[in-house]
Amino acid sequence: MPGINLPQRLKHYVIDMHDQGILDHNYDRLRSMQHPDNPLFVNEVFAMFFNDAPEYIGRLTGLLSTDDVDYVNVKNIAHHLKACASSVGGQRMTLACYQFRSACDQRDKERCLEMLERVKREFNTLEECINNITQMENEIDQIETRRRRSARRHT
Repeated sequence: MPGINLPQRLKHYVIDMHDQGILDHNYDRLRSMQHPDNPLFVNEVFAMFFNDAPEYIGRLTGLLSTDDVDYVNVKNIAHHLKACASSVGGQRMTLACYQFRSACDQRDKERCLEMLERVKREFNTLEECINNITQMENEIDQIETRRRRSARRHT
């Protein structure tokens, strides 16, 4: 959106991610928990998610690569992954994990493999979304810091 300043672009981007179902109210709730006393809180939550989720996905991939799938273990890991995605507001990823768990209930290996691929795609989409938001926020912070420094020099 040329001609729109960066904070407005960020706001429109987040709205668009909500409209596409990538983000949900849990993302907004997490953002509302940001506090000046702990300015890195939200980024730390995202860092934990982006550290833990690939580990869970790797474990699921390994468990589904066996002939005798332990569906109870797969379902439990998928549940943890769903909770992680929900905690950061990843609506489509949360839904994909829910559907993945349903495939586990049916002990349908092919459907589980299909849903795992969907979970991976939704994880990548969510990661790109959060990275874009973080990048815009960092640019806004840098601009604001330069503006404050410039204002102090001129006073």
